[in-house]
Amino acid sequence: MTPRARQGFQAGQGERLKRLKGEPNVKKVNVRKAKTVCPALLVGLLLGATTAPMAGAAEHWLGLGAQFWRTVDGLPSGSDFDNLQDDGWSWVLSYQYRPRGLFTFELDAELFPDGFAGTDQAAVAPQAFLFIGHGFYGGVGAGVTISDGLDGNTSDPFFMGRLGYRFALLGSLDVDLHLTYRFDDWEALQGIDVSTDTYTFGAALRLKL
Repeated sequence: MTPRARQGFQAGQGERLKRLKGEPNVKKVNVRKAKTVCPALLVGLLLGATTAPMAGAAEHWLGLGAQFWRTVDGLPSGSDFDNLQDDGWSWVLSYQYRPRGLFTFELDAELFPDGFAGTDQAAVAPQAFLFIGHGFYGGVGAGVTISDGLDGNTSDPFFMGRLGYRFALLGSLDVDLHLTYRFDDWEALQGIDVSTDTYTFGAALRLKL
C-alpha cells in the first residue's frame, strides 16, 4: 500500500470512528429532550385535570320567595277556629347548592306571619330538600314548625314532595315556580279530627353567588 493510499485509508477510518463516537451523543441528546418534554407533559396534564372541573364547578344560589298555602279540606267551623287560618301567605329565604350533575340541595327558612299549624301566632319552618333535574325537577324534603303557640314550641317533623320548573331570567338570576304537598300534623288542634295536610303554590327569585 502506497503512503498516499495508507493516508486515505487512515482518514476514512478516522471519519468512521468519529461518526461511531457521535451516535451515543445523539442518543444522549434525545434522552435529554425526552427528560425535558415528559415533565412538561405531566405538568400540562395535571393543570388540565385541575382546571377542567372548574368549568363545571358547584354553584351557590340565594333566593327569596313567596308561597300561598292552603289546607286540603279546610278547618272545622266554630268559635274556637275564628282566629285560625286555613290558608295564607308565607315568605321563604332559601339557599341552594348545585353540584355538577342532576342533584340540587336546598335549605329554607319559611316565615308564616299570621300563624300556621293550628296557631294564630307567627311561625317559622326550617326545611331541607333534595331535588333531581334541571328545568323541570322534583324532590322530597323535611322540616319542623317553630312557634310560641305550639306545644313545646316545636312541631313533630313533617315531610314534603315538590314539583317545579326553574328557568334563567337574566344571567345570574333565575326564577323557580313550584307546587309543594306537605304531610303535616297540626298539633295545636289536639283532639280534633281534621285533615291537616297542606299544599302550596310558590315562586322564588334566586341570585347566583
